[in-house]
Amino acid sequence: MAPAAAHTADAIRPPIDIDSIPPFYKRKNGILLYFLLTSSLFSSMALGIDGSMTNGMQVLQTWQDRFGHPEGSALGFFGASTAIGGVIPFIFFNWVSDVYGRRWPTFIGGIIIIAGVLVEFFATSLDMYIGGKIVVGVGSSFIQMGAPVLVTELSHVKERVGVTTFYNTGIVLGYAVGAWVTFGAYRIPSQWAWRLPTLIQVVPSAYQVALIWFCPESPRWLMAKGRPDEARKILIKYHGEGQETSPLVAFEMEEIQQAITDDKERNMTWRDFFSSKGNWKRIALCMCTAVFSQTAGNSLVSNYLTQILKDTGLKTEFEITVVNACVTMWQWVVSIGVTVFINRWGRRKFFLTGSGGCVIVFIVWTIASQQYIDKGNLACGRLVLACIFFFQLFYTIAWTNLIVTYPLEISSLRMRAKTWSLVLLTIQVSSIFSGYVNPIGLKNISWKLYIYYDIWLAIIFLVVYFFFVETAGPTLEELSYLFDGKEAQEKATLEIKEKNELINEEGTVAMDEKAKDV
Repeated sequence: MAPAAAHTADAIRPPIDIDSIPPFYKRKNGILLYFLLTSSLFSSMALGIDGSMTNGMQVLQTWQDRFGHPEGSALGFFGASTAIGGVIPFIFFNWVSDVYGRRWPTFIGGIIIIAGVLVEFFATSLDMYIGGKIVVGVGSSFIQMGAPVLVTELSHVKERVGVTTFYNTGIVLGYAVGAWVTFGAYRIPSQWAWRLPTLIQVVPSAYQVALIWFCPESPRWLMAKGRPDEARKILIKYHGEGQETSPLVAFEMEEIQQAITDDKERNMTWRDFFSSKGNWKRIALCMCTAVFSQTAGNSLVSNYLTQILKDTGLKTEFEITVVNACVTMWQWVVSIGVTVFINRWGRRKFFLTGSGGCVIVFIVWTIASQQYIDKGNLACGRLVLACIFFFQLFYTIAWTNLIVTYPLEISSLRMRAKTWSLVLLTIQVSSIFSGYVNPIGLKNISWKLYIYYDIWLAIIFLVVYFFFVETAGPTLEELSYLFDGKEAQEKATLEIKEKNELINEEGTVAMDEKAKDV
């Protein structure tokens, strides 16, 4: 029998008949909306390419010769450098998204990433290259403070979950692009073998810098800043198909305003946020999602696959770069699949399936690695190679997409940007730890490092099973009541009833006006 967490959202059902709404490609301005949102949806590609570079540079002989063949702690610092830079904005600039809106952080981040890539491109020492990666990390974190929040708050209610889930496929696509460019460039007999893959990081950042200002601002942020007329115009154009009497727009405006009013009445400061029992539940789930997503073994495959592949019997640049490229492409395909099926399964099914699968795969991985490394069993080496692909399948199902969707769903409106900053800060800190420790562990204790992951992945599965709540069904604002006790849920049920009546009234008025016109 499933624990109570599996049924938390059962009593809350949104008053919108989502199935009756046409898909985006049949709605006026639907295609335009999501084209403009690509300025945010693909913003994490640069970070993905950077992660791919961490892997790819370790196999390119020209890069190794130029930067001194780093290993152990030096390689760990190289792998963790982007995350180190990523911590800075969340400590000193976490207020940017709340004060200046969701678009400014994306624009600033894009400019900073371009500057960091140029430092890498012209690097003459490992320290200089690492400095460029730190700058890229700073820019990436600025982007993460604005882009995913804008995607969540601007997407149409019919596609919100799918589009938000699609967001993090950008980083996986970046991995794939970087890996395939590295595979294509490794044959170049000059410094361009590593400089070309490095320079590719500029492309997604330049795209978002050019397009972000054509994208509308978040209606929720505009409402919170006392600009309801602007928010309503955006909702009418992109959600209401240009109809000023749209019942959906009336519902969204009412819902957002109610959420803002509630938060103002509560005067929710950071101190209040940490003193509320319901918010502690939010914090715990958000932090678990952030930590688990970065410590479930993904950094091994994302940053140090080259080292692992050498323990499977693969030796040549061609073999390692082509497998690296295929692994990243496989992960991207799986992430797209998760996006397609996210509305058919609940969040818990993805979390449980993925985390449970990771436990089983890593146990097999550990045994096979021991047999190959200690006894030279080539068949077991090839089994490790298969485990890498299966691990990416299950890890992606659980964490790649939902690391964005889940925390943003369970956060209240007023605290959403701040909570997301806290989540991203946790991700960066966890990434620093994993990125620095893994190469040292691989060098010093080899396959025994995997025993730690076996135990940790089992703990992750148990936490997910007993504590991760189901969030499928309610709207963003209604989800905020899941964590505030029985009275809040009863209040949500009453408000939903009132909203249903409002929508019915709006619909009746609209039909009467249409009849008069006829």
